[in-house]
Amino acid sequence: MKSYIIIIYIIIGIMPLYAQQNKKVDLSKRLNIGASVPDLPVMDILNFPSGTIDLDDYKDKVLILDFWDTYCSTCIELMPHVNEVQKTVGDKAQIITVTWQSKEVVDQFFKGNKYLKEHQAYLPTIIADSLLKSYFPHQGVPHTVFIYKGKVKAITYFDYIKPEFIEKLIAEERLDIPVKDDFNTKGVIPDQQNSNLKGKVLITGYQDGLEFKGGLPIERDSVTGMFVTSMINTGILDAFMRLHAFIEPPTYLWIPARMEWHVKDQNIYKYKSNTTGPRIWDTKYAICYQRFSQDTVSKKEMAKLVMQDLVSFLGVSVTIEKKEKDVVVIRKTAKSKLGAMKPESKGQVEGADNLAFLLDQKGNYPPAFDESGFTEIIDIPDLSSLEKLNEQILYYGLEAVTAPRTIDVVVVRELNR
Repeated sequence: MKSYIIIIYIIIGIMPLYAQQNKKVDLSKRLNIGASVPDLPVMDILNFPSGTIDLDDYKDKVLILDFWDTYCSTCIELMPHVNEVQKTVGDKAQIITVTWQSKEVVDQFFKGNKYLKEHQAYLPTIIADSLLKSYFPHQGVPHTVFIYKGKVKAITYFDYIKPEFIEKLIAEERLDIPVKDDFNTKGVIPDQQNSNLKGKVLITGYQDGLEFKGGLPIERDSVTGMFVTSMINTGILDAFMRLHAFIEPPTYLWIPARMEWHVKDQNIYKYKSNTTGPRIWDTKYAICYQRFSQDTVSKKEMAKLVMQDLVSFLGVSVTIEKKEKDVVVIRKTAKSKLGAMKPESKGQVEGADNLAFLLDQKGNYPPAFDESGFTEIIDIPDLSSLEKLNEQILYYGLEAVTAPRTIDVVVVRELNR
């Protein structure tokens, strides 16, 4: 029970992107980049001057179809941005969002969503769609399609809904941006020197068209018969994080306060939220790694080998070191509970250790630790400051204080510095 309450907070933001991925999808009508778009019927639409739209009316301007649904938190979060892009480009382009959901469901969603109301981000939305999805099938949303002069110009990621890419398409009538293909199974970096191969390590930058897989997959290559260990289109810090998880799984989050950087430019190693967009960052800084070997070993031992390769070839190390740091300690207090009010909150955690986890997850505190051993249910209080936190957890006989402790610190170090 103790873990479930916390895990829900983490997963909610991740699941919507892949909510439909387990459904079998018909690819027989699929349109690829360069294909002509067939004549389309008039479609029902919300947040538009009329209740229907004829997409054939937009053949002379850039038409962007952005697939979404009400379960996708990322899609909803992006709507104000998409709305601003539409205002910026004006009549040069028309951005239309598309969903398989019914008019009743989507209309109720728009009326009840406080975030969209606050930002007045009500985008034109084709509803109850099945035809467009048959032309542009996908397993995860958001899923973005650029169409210009009746032809498919890009099938890509939400990051590219930006004025500069619209302008580029108008000027050059083409877009060289990553392709989003949810059905791609290609997993080996292109290389013409695989004949009579005995073993090798290959590290490149971003490779468009390769299938992303999490963890540390080890698979037998059908061409060479060798075992291939891969990390595809992965940020350097994320790659090291994965490897450390196999070598010695951490019991903590890699929050900024637990990290030390000895590098010239952190942006090379880790994407900073709300900047260029994660996929655009990937094309500049992500790496692809593959190790071909005659035999395989345990994931733990393979992770050690891969880490040695990354350190050697990239000239950077990511190590876990013991260091003394100021942390937040949740402990029992001798202060009087007289007059302390029970916090009013809709959320709860079981135990002070999970409260410490929430502080870590918030990301603006030093690393947090529970030394109280308190295991009862705690109403999740206001976490905006230690002062407010202490006012509320006093009800449970607890306090949060800053104190030095020796902890694990993640040290990112360029070897030439």
